[in-house]
Amino acid sequence: LFWLRSIKLHAPRVPILLVGTFLADVMEERDNLQVIDKILRELMKGSFSQVVPPENDEFENLIFFPIDNKERVAIERLRSAIEQLSQRENSASQEISMRWIAFLDSILSEKQNQKAYLTFSDEVKTLGINARIPSVREQDEALAFFNERGLLIHMTSTEILKNI
Repeated sequence: LFWLRSIKLHAPRVPILLVGTFLADVMEERDNLQVIDKILRELMKGSFSQVVPPENDEFENLIFFPIDNKERVAIERLRSAIEQLSQRENSASQEISMRWIAFLDSILSEKQNQKAYLTFSDEVKTLGINARIPSVREQDEALAFFNERGLLIHMTSTEILKNI
């Protein structure tokens, strides 16, 4: 549940595929998959609309993809689902300014320089100006864009935190 909340916070529009491994071990009793599915649904309680269940599921409408890495069971079905989602998601092919990329690079390089986080302060504003983004509004747009894709954390209000 922690990971789902983290994804919802840091990448609120990104689809999520839940994957359960060790299918061969779990399949000893067919009902085990339904028990796991029920537990996942109860934990999520409809709060995670980002979760994309398998389509045409051979495992009776589960919310997760049961696979087995060792026996290579259902891996192709998961791979196909990932490819289909990637094609449907236009954000992966959305063009952005090279200035925005430079801005992101400068922020990430600051993180590597032992600065685990930056607040939207003069320091971040300076990084934006150095990347030739003088407008605070455009800097904010770039930060929101990268936040939605999980590349950095950018929050503009406490409402975001309240709705997690």
